[in-house]
Amino acid sequence: MPTVTGILLCYNCEDFVADALRSALAQCCDEPIEILVSDDASTDATFPIVRDVLSGYDGPHRTRLLRRGTNSGSKSAHLNDVFPRARGDILVSFDGDDVSESGRVRKIIDRFQADPSLHGVYSSYSVIDPQGRPRGTARVPHPPAGRSARQWFARVDAYAAGTTLAVRREVVERFPPLDPDIHEDIVLPFRASLLGGVAYLPEPLVRARRHAASLTADLEQFASLDAYRERMRLGIARARRNVASRLEDLATTRRLLPGREKEWEGLEGIVHASAAEAQSTEALTSPRLSVRLAALLWLLRAGAYPEERLLHTCLALLPGAYLRYKRRSLGVPLGRSSGGQP
Repeated sequence: MPTVTGILLCYNCEDFVADALRSALAQCCDEPIEILVSDDASTDATFPIVRDVLSGYDGPHRTRLLRRGTNSGSKSAHLNDVFPRARGDILVSFDGDDVSESGRVRKIIDRFQADPSLHGVYSSYSVIDPQGRPRGTARVPHPPAGRSARQWFARVDAYAAGTTLAVRREVVERFPPLDPDIHEDIVLPFRASLLGGVAYLPEPLVRARRHAASLTADLEQFASLDAYRERMRLGIARARRNVASRLEDLATTRRLLPGREKEWEGLEGIVHASAAEAQSTEALTSPRLSVRLAALLWLLRAGAYPEERLLHTCLALLPGAYLRYKRRSLGVPLGRSSGGQP
């Protein structure tokens, strides 16, 4: 039975952190696990709430509480500080505003034990509103049948939902610290796939809370076409940074696992091809219909983003309708501005 550390990061989530922490403490496992809670210099009541919940806990799991003196600036930077303090063989992520099902860690351990080559496991998740009411199940991207996790996560836009992710300790020990400017759920799954493999569990094992301050909600990008264009530009810039990150991780893997040059070269090709596809999507937000149509045709011919073809078509032909659909799906009032529409 591998040892497990559940890492719960929190920052300014006083309304939700008690539920998140109690869900971590309520994990049903054959052996006790370590629950490591780290507060990122919250300015609200998050830290005293966490301290009070832990002081009243008398269950089997071992608990530790950390508090940064200054804010790290990003989740990846926060994890760089916390990872060396975790003692488990498997590191399981918990977020301070989400709720994990009680059997989550047990199912993660079972999957790792069923396939010792795996270095990462992630799952589907459901969505809840600020009051905890269900809002459906998220569509979680994952490798399709016949495609390896390495090939899937080599893409610069591939990720595994961070709130559901678990990795073996080797994934953080055998690579350099995370780039603070790149989300951990983009980097860690790729590193895990390079060392062995990554498995996806289709059962929703986490209830992710969608609220105004959460990263997953990200409502403002759909407020107007101008806002969406700007967010697309930022996404392209992130993709360029992700290229450098992917290539650096491949260079590290070449040193760790020599003699497989053809495989690593193939993954490099996927990195560059996916970056070109990501770059091409920026034209889908052009004010000119002809430019949007040309971009759409290029994406279709290249076979890029097959799961997004309908949405890309809608964005190219009816951008206003696309934004209204996204706002409705995220719960944004339809009366909000949609300025900048071509």
